[in-house]
Amino acid sequence: MGVAFIPNAKLRVGLYADAATYEARKFFDLENASNFSLSFSEEEKTLLDYRTGAGGIDASVKRTSAMSATIDLRHATVQNLALALWGTTAALNATPLVDEAGYKINTNTFVPTKRIIDTSVAPVVKKGATTVLAADYTVSPGGILIAGTISTGGVANGDSITISYTPKAGADVQALLSSAPQVSVHVEGINQVDGKYFVGKIWKAKLGAASGLPFIADDFATLTVSLTIEKDETIVTGGVSQYAQLQFNA
Repeated sequence: MGVAFIPNAKLRVGLYADAATYEARKFFDLENASNFSLSFSEEEKTLLDYRTGAGGIDASVKRTSAMSATIDLRHATVQNLALALWGTTAALNATPLVDEAGYKINTNTFVPTKRIIDTSVAPVVKKGATTVLAADYTVSPGGILIAGTISTGGVANGDSITISYTPKAGADVQALLSSAPQVSVHVEGINQVDGKYFVGKIWKAKLGAASGLPFIADDFATLTVSLTIEKDETIVTGGVSQYAQLQFNA
């Protein structure tokens, strides 16, 4: 006898090209995801019955034209963002940056720094050897806001300045550096109704870019990505699907 199905699952993704076999790939956790759904599209060819005026179908053929999936990610980790934005991620240290150049001072303008500022350590702004007075700017994590009036002697609008500051340790994500990656997906789930486990394995899929990335929102953000499941011709065992496999414990 069957049982109703209310699934929860942990999702993990590994790059398809990382290793020759599914089991040897480096899977990482996508963390909290509120949706993972497979969907199928089909095409149908029909041959009308031309022998009678009443019409009808003489023969028909149905084929699956596509197998796809969507994932709603609820944790904006750097790994998730790099994956969804077809990019890379790298660690950033907290080594102080001294006399970082490329900046200009202008009244009532914001100067964005190259790194996130640790605001607990006061930055030092200079024009050459002249230190710009702290009253002439306000510090925020993303840079400095120049005041409406510059009071530092010898400093004027348009002058080049340097900024010395301590950056926050963290990571960055560089977006759209590559074409759509090919990935493998591992699903480790449980049916809430009977407490039994299931495992899903998608051998090979092409990852779509995120459909959106909110930076201002009134609710918890959702990062939705799509997958197109592709045939994995490295799967050659008889009776084993070249697309996906599902296992359920008894």
